[in-house]
Amino acid sequence: MISRYASVCSVLGLAAAPVVLAAPADVSPVAAVEGVVERVTPSAKGAVSFKLNPALQNRITISGAPGSIRVEASDVRRLIAGYGWYLKNIAKVHLSWNGNRLAPPSPLPAPASPVTIESPWKTVFAYNYCTLSYTAAFWDWKRWQQEIDFLALNGFTHALVTAGLEKTWEDFLIGLGYPRDKAIRFIPNPAFAAWWNMGNLEGHGGPLTQRQIDEMAQLGKRIVSRMEQLGMTPVLQGYVGFVPADFSENVRMKGLKLIPQGEWVNFKRPWMVDPTCEAFPKLAADWYRSLRKVYGISGKMFGGDLFHEGGSKGNINVTQAAEAVQKAMQKASPGSTWVIQAWGGNPSRELLNGMDPKHALVLQLTKDMADGGKNLRTFDGIPWVWCELSNFGGNTGMYGGIPLLSRLGSDLSAYMDKGLTGMGVLSEGLETNPLHYALFCDRLWTLEDIPVKEWLRQYALQRYGKAPESVVHALGVLSSSIYSPVRSQEGCTESIVCARPAWNVRKASTWSSGERYYRLGDIVSAARDYLKAANEQPSLMKEETFRYDLVDLVRQVLADAAFYQLQRVRAAFDARDVSGYKKQVQVFLSLITDMDAVLATDRQFLLGTWQEKALNWGKTSQEKALMDRSAKMLLTTWIDQAPRALNDYSNRQWAGLVADFYLPRWKNFFESQLEVLTGKKDRAAADASFLDKTVREELSFAGNGKVYPVVPSGDVLAVANRVMKARRKVLDSLCRDEKHSSGLAWDLKQGSPLRFDVTDRVDAPGTYTATFQWKGGSSALKIHSVKLYEGDREVAADVHEGWTGVENNGNSYTLVLKKYRTNLDSYTLKAEVSGASGADSQGEMILKKNGN
Repeated sequence: MISRYASVCSVLGLAAAPVVLAAPADVSPVAAVEGVVERVTPSAKGAVSFKLNPALQNRITISGAPGSIRVEASDVRRLIAGYGWYLKNIAKVHLSWNGNRLAPPSPLPAPASPVTIESPWKTVFAYNYCTLSYTAAFWDWKRWQQEIDFLALNGFTHALVTAGLEKTWEDFLIGLGYPRDKAIRFIPNPAFAAWWNMGNLEGHGGPLTQRQIDEMAQLGKRIVSRMEQLGMTPVLQGYVGFVPADFSENVRMKGLKLIPQGEWVNFKRPWMVDPTCEAFPKLAADWYRSLRKVYGISGKMFGGDLFHEGGSKGNINVTQAAEAVQKAMQKASPGSTWVIQAWGGNPSRELLNGMDPKHALVLQLTKDMADGGKNLRTFDGIPWVWCELSNFGGNTGMYGGIPLLSRLGSDLSAYMDKGLTGMGVLSEGLETNPLHYALFCDRLWTLEDIPVKEWLRQYALQRYGKAPESVVHALGVLSSSIYSPVRSQEGCTESIVCARPAWNVRKASTWSSGERYYRLGDIVSAARDYLKAANEQPSLMKEETFRYDLVDLVRQVLADAAFYQLQRVRAAFDARDVSGYKKQVQVFLSLITDMDAVLATDRQFLLGTWQEKALNWGKTSQEKALMDRSAKMLLTTWIDQAPRALNDYSNRQWAGLVADFYLPRWKNFFESQLEVLTGKKDRAAADASFLDKTVREELSFAGNGKVYPVVPSGDVLAVANRVMKARRKVLDSLCRDEKHSSGLAWDLKQGSPLRFDVTDRVDAPGTYTATFQWKGGSSALKIHSVKLYEGDREVAADVHEGWTGVENNGNSYTLVLKKYRTNLDSYTLKAEVSGASGADSQGEMILKKNGN
């Protein structure tokens, strides 16, 4: 495999690792802004002047005449944000994580009269720890430079930086006497570094070489330098007490008290030093010394979460522990701020009580894109930031909260006297859903409601250079359907294309959503509207922004159609119609092959694009093989073991991954079920054989050594037209047949107990009602008991006799969940049932939280 890497990478020119240069010398604020202009809009160089005016404070003014624009603000950060606002709102260009349209008119247009703008927010924060692995794991300096410019132009004030922590940990541990070889093995691959930094795992995907560690440190230093140059505050990693699990076996320290942290989803966690013990101050001082050595600054803000997604508190006093962490932080960098994430029950009231509100900030992660601006938690006087969390795992899928964002200003204004100081983007993955993030960025400038209809027309004009009526109509349909979820859920409704196959599969990963709250017909209609515009106005295809959105729409059509087509395959199977089964299977598989063909036309949807970045962090064939393995493993099995809680968590609809990972699984499944249908195997034997083969193939994919294309193949418009034309009849038929339901399907032929994965529906403690509704079949359903399990542990139950059929009696069950999970166990609902007159009974189970 190594020799194969060497030869292929040589052919593709991938042998050279990323070059990380020294940090640029200090430049003046105006020169820094002019540097952004030259990098982002070189044609505007010399046509825009910038002036520092401290008297403006938080205000920014934009004025001038055509070809001579003037921006005034109190500091460099606001000057750049002002220019970004001008580009979008006056010059009508577009910046996004999914393509740009950055050719402003010549001469540069001027506002009709001077414009004054002002953001209502003190803090605009970027990045979840997860973002820096699911999206940015393998970025080089060129990509980071583009990213920092993008953040600055959109008015972001703070951003989490973790590149360089590899060197920090190495220096810190070796300085304490921990063996160098073990310190290297403690450091994970960048693909998994996010969870290392949150205390969930150690060493996964490693070890890195010394050269890689050193280059990552250089990159981190350069990121920090550029952010500071542009007036942004880099948030570095603070010390909250993590050490390798075998630390005490290798280092002797007076007064050291360690707390084992157990496991996180099959991974051994680092242990935690009790912050109140005698050894902690020295450890913290050494950490901050190593941090300064790597980044060249003392730091103004530090991230670091205690007990993230589980972990053990032992017998420590959490309030005193928080005080100790913050005391060490202040000693190392007086006046600094401790930044913590509010997620999964953290931070606890005990932790908050130990924090000095003057030097703390809480990031409230909000996954509810339906109504996430209300009923928010406040933090006992500690300032906090509302942070959208619309993407999980970097999944590919249209999702967001257009109605929510349009009214969010008025929602959040009610919290501005309760500690709210800003907004943030903390999605686990970026580089998706430009519509959602464009509205988020515009939301940063006003608390007033944003009229969606008018905004969508302006969005099309900025993003595509023109706003055809069919496109504006499509955007309106999408905004009121797929971008308007009906309740809180963890990210997009995942496609079953990316799921491990099963007859009743609804989603790909454990904690995600499979709820189909929007109509397939709406997505098909929007895709056809975009194709109509492209065929009538071919110049649209010159814009990378339009090409991306067209591919994304056709991809979404195929991703959703697969769910409904599977029902047809199942119907043929249940009818024991071998010929019909084979026909419907072929239609299903053709949707996947069509998807791969469409995705292959755009670089942003290529597995090779992600892989190339990973390979570029390797110089030797061994380094390349290691980076490639981790890059693929993150997207597929996450761990190189059979337990699959994290399987497909980071699923992506990318060309190459679809064809070589997802498609073979579905082929294997349908072949196994054909053996059942033709009597060659019984169901148990076929299922066992399929599972065995699937697990082996899943685990082998990461190490397959295959290098994927980085150059798109096929013309976007031609392929999109071909696919939508070829599938027109199927899509029209599926749209007619699609049934809307907020419930989970059951079939008594599955046997008792009926099992339902309700992880995406149980999101807080409280009282839930499970209602069983018969839909068809010759027999009614008798329900004897309903129980809720957290992992393997029963956490709620209702035992009584119920009935659902033509008539219902006692078919609703009350489940009282007293405590929401503190780990990552999934929730399963099990119902003991029987048929009133046989096993021919089908229906749905609807689970709702009382009060919603």
